Amino acid sequence: MNSKNFYRLHYLSEEFYNKYGVSDYPEIEHKVQRPYMVILVKIEDNTFALPLRTNIKHNSCYKFQYSSRPTDSITGIDFSKAVIVNEEKYIGEVAEIDNKEYVELNDRIAFIISKFRTYIKGYYSYAAGKSNEYQAKRYKYTTLKYFHKELGIGE
Repeated sequence: MNSKNFYRLHYLSEEFYNKYGVSDYPEIEHKVQRPYMVILVKIEDNTFALPLRTNIKHNSCYKFQYSSRPTDSITGIDFSKAVIVNEEKYIGEVAEIDNKEYVELNDRIAFIISKFRTYIKGYYSYAAGKSNEYQAKRYKYTTLKYFHKELGIGE
């Protein structure tokens, strides 16, 4: 990712799913027949893959306001299912999204990254045991718990 591009759209590779299998990493989204598209963003020393989802029912996300996809559900970028893919071998094919979502993503990418940074900051507090019960609910099913080494938690 160069300085001009804040993000890239891809799928995760088969190698990623082989390493992070469903039995050991149940919170990571696994759909072999229809893999999730992800937005890759670099934050500090980590490359995060944020999955695009078509049925988001929580607020730890960015919800698209505009979409051409025929769906009654809420589409968006799910922060709670973000994974870290610092090795290029975990990044698969280039992905394309709905044109209206693409335009919105380009217009809102700085805001989305800022919102995700806030989510990560909250996770650090949660991991340190400094969250109240309401805040802790936000991180109960997060995939960030599998990436403490990369996040520098517990070192």
